[in-house]
Amino acid sequence: MFYNMLKRSFQSNLRHVNNFNVLRPSSSGVPRNDITDALDIEANLFENSAIKHEPVSTREVLRKNRNKGTAKPQRKVKDQSVSLAPPPKFSIPPAARPTPVPLSVIKDSELNLEFVRLTLQDPLTSTLLTTVRSRKRRDKNRQIIIEGRRLIKEALQCGLKMSSLIFSQKDQLALLKEEVAQAQLETGTKIYKVPQHDLKTWSSLVTPPGLLAVFDRPSEKGLEKNLAEQQRLGTQPLPITVVCDNIREPNNLGSIIRTCAALPCSQVVVTRGCCDPWESKALRGGCGGQFRVPILDDVSWEELSMTIPADSADNCHVFIAESNKQKLANRQAIDYADIAQIGSHNLLIIGGESHGVSEEAYNFMNLVGGKGKCVYIPLAAGIDSLNVASALTLLLFELRRKLNQPGSQSIDVKENPE
Repeated sequence: MFYNMLKRSFQSNLRHVNNFNVLRPSSSGVPRNDITDALDIEANLFENSAIKHEPVSTREVLRKNRNKGTAKPQRKVKDQSVSLAPPPKFSIPPAARPTPVPLSVIKDSELNLEFVRLTLQDPLTSTLLTTVRSRKRRDKNRQIIIEGRRLIKEALQCGLKMSSLIFSQKDQLALLKEEVAQAQLETGTKIYKVPQHDLKTWSSLVTPPGLLAVFDRPSEKGLEKNLAEQQRLGTQPLPITVVCDNIREPNNLGSIIRTCAALPCSQVVVTRGCCDPWESKALRGGCGGQFRVPILDDVSWEELSMTIPADSADNCHVFIAESNKQKLANRQAIDYADIAQIGSHNLLIIGGESHGVSEEAYNFMNLVGGKGKCVYIPLAAGIDSLNVASALTLLLFELRRKLNQPGSQSIDVKENPE
């Protein structure tokens, strides 16, 4: 409204000025047309001051021109965008690895041994920890972990190669200084000292015994050497193969192997589904038995026949130790004391206390026909079963007694009168 009042006032003044200029000549000598032009310019300024200038997009301008029919052909505008070259790639050189500080070797004159002191921050510690804790790594390298002075001494006496020895108590190492010094001299055993509280990280026991060693598994050459030594002392392995089926407890499996080594048996076969015979608990339960008897582990039932000696395959007998009363009722079983016929080689299959003998074991026994028997141990009323290691001990020593009897292989098996 203010603008309209101002506009009308300006136009009225303009008319008066025009009339005055017509009646009176200009005293300044400036032509009237110039004055009129100046007033017109001022009027245009007032009119344009009310226009609101807003940014207009190109699309709206083209649309208005198209509606008016006066649109001019679109002018091609050159693409003024500058194509920038990709920034040069600067290859950052990899950071140089710090040079490992050589560990200082300590020479103990009292023990006559050389060892290296380690902490958990040393790079070598992580490598050794992986070897100790990773079963996959141990199986790949065919290594075992042995803890305790007595078991380490047993392994060294059986000729196992000790690659590393970790100790925290010097007095425990002093009891093995002669055996360890010989191993370090012959096979280059590495010895490391760690604090007692750090050894708990390495050990699988609640109370670490202070000594932990990494050994290679027994080799065929080492087992043959032990066999020759037993034969020299008058001990011959019996033609018996013990087959472990569904043995899930490492302590029980260790006890089984210990019994087989004490007899001694020809070999021990551990089928798939059993626990690891080289696990720490199984080694402690075996008390060195794993170092003296051949062990075939992770054997399938299809591969079991390949473990029978070729010269005894035609006269191989199979015995299954069964304690399950339901299975005994469905099968013709005999008392273990009534076994009379023994083959040139014998397979004794024994199952775990919880799972028992599998059906695959019975299928394997059926392959030999009449040479396969299911045996049991009679127990007092109310007693379901024996510990698997105790039951195996009775069966094996009964088989050994039968084998030592002259002509035992020609006597038929007495059937159970019941």
